[in-house]
Amino acid sequence: MSFLRWLLRIFYGVLALVCIAIGIYFAVENPQTISPSFAGLVMPEGSVGFWLIGALLFGVLLGFVVSLLPLYAERRRVRGLQKQLDRTEQELYTVRRKVSGD
Repeated sequence: MSFLRWLLRIFYGVLALVCIAIGIYFAVENPQTISPSFAGLVMPEGSVGFWLIGALLFGVLLGFVVSLLPLYAERRRVRGLQKQLDRTEQELYTVRRKVSGD
């Protein structure tokens, strides 16, 4: 593993720990309890920090899932192109055999 890759891993690890520490601090500093409602559905009571961090995590997860959709579409397109290439190569092989007299 190169030094730059190792350094980048250390940086991301420290960044993750800082984010977790900020989240814990935020949750501890906002102990007021609320009961949010969403589209008429009343959620259970919890601290402000709990609900905000939960909403953030839900948004991150949703963004990750949505970002995967173009990847799957691209993979499907690559599979189709690979099948087309295989058929074309097979046809080329057949034509070459006919031309060579086999």
